[in-house]
Amino acid sequence: MEHPIEQTTLPGSTVLQIAATWLREFSTALYALDADAVARTFLPDGWLRDSLTFTWNNRALHGRRKIATFLVDTLPFNPVSNVTFDDDPHLAPTYHSGTVEFGFKYHTPIAWGRGHARLVRGATGRWEALTASTIILDLKGHEEPVGGVDWEEQAEERTWGQLQADLKAKAGSNPTVLIVGSGQSGLQVAARFKQMGIPTLLIERNARIGDNWRKRYSSLALHTPKEHHQLLYQPYPSNWPLYTPRDKLANWLEAYADNQDLLVWTSTSIRGRPVYDSDRGRWRLTVERAGDIVTVTPAHIIMATGVLGEPNIPVFAGRERFPGAVLHTTEYMDAAPFAGKRVVVVGAGNTAIDVCQDLVGARAASVTMVQRSATCVVSRSNVLKHLHEKWAPGVPVVVGDLKNASTPIGFLREEMIKHQAEQWAEEKKLHEKLKGSGLKLTLGSEGQGQATLVYERYGGFWQDKGAADLIASGRIRIKQGVQPVAYSSEGLVFEDGSTLPADVVILATGYHNIRETNKQIFGPEIVAQISEVHGLDEEGELRGTCRPTGHPGLWFAGGDFYHSRFMSKQLGILIKAGELGLTSRRTRCYL
Repeated sequence: MEHPIEQTTLPGSTVLQIAATWLREFSTALYALDADAVARTFLPDGWLRDSLTFTWNNRALHGRRKIATFLVDTLPFNPVSNVTFDDDPHLAPTYHSGTVEFGFKYHTPIAWGRGHARLVRGATGRWEALTASTIILDLKGHEEPVGGVDWEEQAEERTWGQLQADLKAKAGSNPTVLIVGSGQSGLQVAARFKQMGIPTLLIERNARIGDNWRKRYSSLALHTPKEHHQLLYQPYPSNWPLYTPRDKLANWLEAYADNQDLLVWTSTSIRGRPVYDSDRGRWRLTVERAGDIVTVTPAHIIMATGVLGEPNIPVFAGRERFPGAVLHTTEYMDAAPFAGKRVVVVGAGNTAIDVCQDLVGARAASVTMVQRSATCVVSRSNVLKHLHEKWAPGVPVVVGDLKNASTPIGFLREEMIKHQAEQWAEEKKLHEKLKGSGLKLTLGSEGQGQATLVYERYGGFWQDKGAADLIASGRIRIKQGVQPVAYSSEGLVFEDGSTLPADVVILATGYHNIRETNKQIFGPEIVAQISEVHGLDEEGELRGTCRPTGHPGLWFAGGDFYHSRFMSKQLGILIKAGELGLTSRRTRCYL
């Protein structure tokens, strides 16, 4: 459905009146438990995204009929009241490009919620919701403390150090939650749980927190700005670089665990297969900690080991004939050893182009990137512009997080497909540089764009930070559309019979699905009970991450910094609600 183009500005009083009228109609319909009336406050093709208000899950309902059907089954058992404008000035009603946006708050019998609405003028002239969200942020009586906890009230004549030692000893001996992995996801979930009073132990197989970043290639820097990738409760210093480099991030993660008083066992790995006792609702698993064997019995295990599994290392015939080096990008650390060598990089995603750019800088004799299909290539400046529209410099990160969480991914996908021409036009200058190279460009199978491919594939794109100029000048060459099939004494042989001369082959060929890795840990019987992790479900919601998996004691935390920063609260509420018996009381709030 096309929505009429609106004037560029509206008086502030008019914007406030539009928002107030809609919020009154929306809240009145909710109070009346009238699902159809609630649905009529949306455009015919509008979206409602709910997190834990009406079910113990994430739901994204597209269109009035689906919204009404969803609420008929759930609203009477989970009434909403006290709907008011959000008092955060950054969420006050604003008007931009035909859209009125604002935040609001509400209550349910058991929780406090926060939402966000985007209104446009519908075909009848009424202002209706293009998108609206309802997101539970706290359980009543179990609110997360605002600011730091007063440790002196808890200390009972102990020093701060003694208090922390006692708390960590308790969490280590009988944790409610065991988190596997102390990258940004595991650490942020643990920090959130500490604030929520959920005893949590993290285990990390590496010797130091942050080693999961230190062990990656030395030129690596994050591809999103610092406003997007800051950590929960702990913003970066004002002079922090816009794009955080690998080692700086690794050290910050290590300091974060200390500053947030988290209990982390490093050099610790699971040994054997965890066993779940459904009668007791507890796991029993053995871990090896720096050579010692320890048994742990948590109620919940959260896998925060990323959304990617083991490296995907394709096997090509004739490896013994090739005298050069072959390595996966997980083994690649620095370009210096490849100076003067002919290097072929198989793959055309973010890591592949980073490595190619590295190699040119280190004066490799030649660098060729093998692009087997098509790639979505976007400019750093445009990615920065779009991310800053949500996570604006100087604005609290919780505001950007709420706005992002209130945007259904399915809606984003539809909008990107609808505006393919604008996407191509936005990147025209960049793509002009790539035209003569043979590189094949795409916006995705349906034109859904890079922002959606992050969720769907976690690959198939790259963000340009100068490599396009190297491709245009011929310093990075492209071989496109053919698959490698074998090695020869000269290099890499392709299915069309051609050969690329090479001294080194670097495989930027991605990773296996994390599901296969989890089978090795938990066994096929447990993994058969759980959902996929990452990718989108039929409603356009991210699968498996920080939401119910199908197993009562097994959860996943992964994705980018935003996901574990914001969605850690949802995961904590799900665990806390289970402990309190709330998940069984809301009889129609199915998982």
